[in-house]
Amino acid sequence: MKRTYEPRRTPWTTTTGWLMLTSALAAVVCSLAGVSPYPPLTVEISLAGASAVFAACWAAASYLAGRRLPKVSLSKTPPAPAPGRRPARLLRHLLAFGVPFATAAALVVAYTGPGEDGRRSERLERAGYELHRAEIVRLTGEPDHTPANEDHDGYYETDAVLRVPYDDGPREVPVKAVYTKGAPGPGTVVDVYYAPAHPEVGVGTRSVSKRSTPVITLGLFLFTGPWLIIAGAWIRSELSPASLRRFRRFDPATHLPALAILLLGVLALLPVALEAEVAGFSRLWAVLAFPAPILALMWVARRA
Repeated sequence: MKRTYEPRRTPWTTTTGWLMLTSALAAVVCSLAGVSPYPPLTVEISLAGASAVFAACWAAASYLAGRRLPKVSLSKTPPAPAPGRRPARLLRHLLAFGVPFATAAALVVAYTGPGEDGRRSERLERAGYELHRAEIVRLTGEPDHTPANEDHDGYYETDAVLRVPYDDGPREVPVKAVYTKGAPGPGTVVDVYYAPAHPEVGVGTRSVSKRSTPVITLGLFLFTGPWLIIAGAWIRSELSPASLRRFRRFDPATHLPALAILLLGVLALLPVALEAEVAGFSRLWAVLAFPAPILALMWVARRA
């Protein structure tokens, strides 16, 4: 008997399909939340890889289910029509809001800070690198005075040797670009950053750079959050129950190109996520990842 392909659902297609969507959603959420503060983005890469594996399993399971031999009924009465399925509301929301937020997640990953800066910040934070007071012993440079204006108060900047009260006793440490409100001199107390229990980390005049991903995410949502919600609401309104049913039924000519577009988007983010250059570039490739979610959705919508 001739085998024909007809999209069908089985427990395997349902399980692998939801695992694909869940792992992809988790990758987006972790990227926006900055679960991995600096490269390599291990959690995000693992979830994206899991989603790709489940996508391949879903495609294979769907194709094998659709290639089953058609059932032959010996009854002369026509089969009763299958009852209409309730629209997949959860899938509708995931597709509608997942696409714009996945684009935002790609933007956040593209602006992830260097791994070396992140590791250095973590070491300083663990050592207790915080703001403390120290006293100027002597100046090693000529003070540079910046007068006050409408934006800031006046201040002095100079190089000096400071007496830093570490836990194991005071030490004299040369520090560059020490800021004071008044004219500096021996005995002037200044605010500097150091770790009282770890003299080896040094003394600085600036705080440790915090994790950049949550800051980028917050700034992104302040400017684009309403537009992301509007885009999601518009996509949701365009997803009819009939189109959702076609979305869920695997069609090689429809879903394989869409999955390939998404896979290319993930691969374009790998140089940044792994902090590895490809052809001399890392962040430049991330530009290709931004349109991948919407292009995949447009392709499936056009075919559906």
